[in-house]
Amino acid sequence: MTRIDFYDIAQSQRHQLEELVCKLCEKAFSQKKKLLLYTTDANQTDQLDRLLWTNNDESFLPHDQQEQDGFLTPILISHQIEPRGERDLLINLSSEIPSWFAQFDRVLEIVTEHNKAEARAHYSFYKDRGYPLEHHKL
Repeated sequence: MTRIDFYDIAQSQRHQLEELVCKLCEKAFSQKKKLLLYTTDANQTDQLDRLLWTNNDESFLPHDQQEQDGFLTPILISHQIEPRGERDLLINLSSEIPSWFAQFDRVLEIVTEHNKAEARAHYSFYKDRGYPLEHHKL
């Protein structure tokens, strides 16, 4: 069953959303996990695409905005597609819970000062359906 992790950065001034997303991507890549960054819109997709190229001069996070035939990029960033290949991890930055979230081993939801009500609704959705939930305050 898919495990759902909530990362709460709403109270923290040290962590910004983009910073946390980069750290989570680095960790997943180092563990050889395939992930999807599911974004809210094209602007956020483009922003995260640029950020992953420039985040750390000493590391490289292979990523793309579209899946390529015959190749499963380790990090896919998208706001509109259902992934075709097997992926381990979904980082949901969207206001919606995608209908296909259960195909992942884990789903990460990030709680910020701006999306608390939405995050509570997501939490209730998962809880009501019996998914194992973890909460991490950062």
